[in-house]
Amino acid sequence: MRRIVSVIGNLVALTAAFGLLARYVPPQVFWPPAVVALLLPGLLILTFIFLIFSLTRRRRWKWAVLPLVVLAFSFPLLEQLFAWPHADPAALPSDAPKVTFVTGNQRLFRDAEALNIDSSAVAHAFVSYGADVAVLQEVRPPSYGLNYVDAIRADKRLQSSHQKAGTLIATYGADITPVTSSFTPPNEYNGFIVSDVETEIGTLRVINAHLESNQISGMTEGIRGGNSYPDRLETFGRMLTGYGRATRLRAQQADEIRTLVETSPHPVVLGGDFNDVPSSYTYNKITTPRLQDAWVARGAGLGATFTGPLPGLRIDYFLVDTSLTVVSIERLAPLWSDHRPLRMVVAEKHARSR
Repeated sequence: MRRIVSVIGNLVALTAAFGLLARYVPPQVFWPPAVVALLLPGLLILTFIFLIFSLTRRRRWKWAVLPLVVLAFSFPLLEQLFAWPHADPAALPSDAPKVTFVTGNQRLFRDAEALNIDSSAVAHAFVSYGADVAVLQEVRPPSYGLNYVDAIRADKRLQSSHQKAGTLIATYGADITPVTSSFTPPNEYNGFIVSDVETEIGTLRVINAHLESNQISGMTEGIRGGNSYPDRLETFGRMLTGYGRATRLRAQQADEIRTLVETSPHPVVLGGDFNDVPSSYTYNKITTPRLQDAWVARGAGLGATFTGPLPGLRIDYFLVDTSLTVVSIERLAPLWSDHRPLRMVVAEKHARSR
């Protein structure tokens, strides 16, 4: 029995080590670690449990060597995977200017049964968010019959917008100047837009990203239920192939975004649906020294935002210029989407009273 425990524990530790490669190995070179990275929080917890078990057993300390090495190598990543509360930022004057952001994948304002959400419910939600800037993904363009634009603009602070014609990414605020955009051809479903937004703390360069979708959620039905084993195996193979393709495209998008962040003349706020986890190459590439992860700075716990077929994943983010202070960040109720929105408040790092 002890030998079986040792074998299983070491296999879990090796699997976790394989997943740790995802941060550093470009998916164009080798993408399979990206799949394991999705499970990394659970694998590291199991590795830690096995480490404690090994250390408490006489003459079994050798079992602890591999899990100890794996956990040591994972240490730089732990704060991204398991955020813990930090000390409050330096006290801000009560009247110091602040800017509230909200981001969320709206799933075309359809519920789980693909029925359109009532416009009044959408309007009520956006008013309740109290956002100065809304960074939205999967929102219908104005050319669509039922587009919800008026519902979003029920909050009087969200009267200006940037949304490339025919695409599903939109940034709303009081005063917005479009800068550029980049979408994946041919359908331009995924990509990002860049806007300069005038706020109470000055001009902010807001990057709204909906990075390449994995497009595997719908396939999960194919590996459940009454499907035959060969059909399930075929579906699983297509899921892996699709995930590998999406991972490679996200890495390219991350390169583009990193360049935009590094060359921005204004403080940057990057928000949106990355379709990838903090242990991924995409996240590691985007988080330049200029950006801080708002959840790591002011959140606590896993911070999972996805509630769909693969729940428990943190794939929605706010990454904020280090010249700004993250005052607070919270996850909101998902309402109609399978993503939990994020609401964040930022201020100037050395804000003064008005």
